[in-house]
Amino acid sequence: MFMKKSLSAFLLVSAFVLSGCNLLGKYSEVEYNNLVVEEVNATSLAIENTTSLYNETLPDVVTEEDLIDTAAMESSYDDAVSALEKTAELLTLEARNLEQQNAVRTEVETYRTAAELYLESYAAMLSYYSEGTYKEDISQVESLDETMHINYTTFIEANNDLVDTLESYVSTEVE
Repeated sequence: MFMKKSLSAFLLVSAFVLSGCNLLGKYSEVEYNNLVVEEVNATSLAIENTTSLYNETLPDVVTEEDLIDTAAMESSYDDAVSALEKTAELLTLEARNLEQQNAVRTEVETYRTAAELYLESYAAMLSYYSEGTYKEDISQVESLDETMHINYTTFIEANNDLVDTLESYVSTEVE
């Protein structure tokens, strides 16, 4: 009976190890990076889509006579907000390398803050156009555009800093 239980326990542990399950709840450097990259890539892509739709939807010069349909921009905004919410889970991941975990968490927090700031400015722009405020007060077009541009640049810098930090925990040596 003891032999059967031992064999069963060994087989169960072996199955977890071979399947990549993490019994300790902490991830190797590569596993940790992969989990972070997966969420960050999805969020960055969603945010990039908001910018693309903004550029495609709005004319180069906005006038009071323009009819601006914000439906696609609103949908992409919702997608970006949803994707960003998922990145909060990255702050709870545990890495075997505590230095890596602390460095990446710091960069993820900066990334999230920059993304939130950008999305706040995007929401202000959406409100301005979807409510038709631009038809009554065209003066805000330039400042909304400039604020979004600055916040997007800050987001891109935070994204790049996060990528650099993740790269510092990837071995490029060939053995």
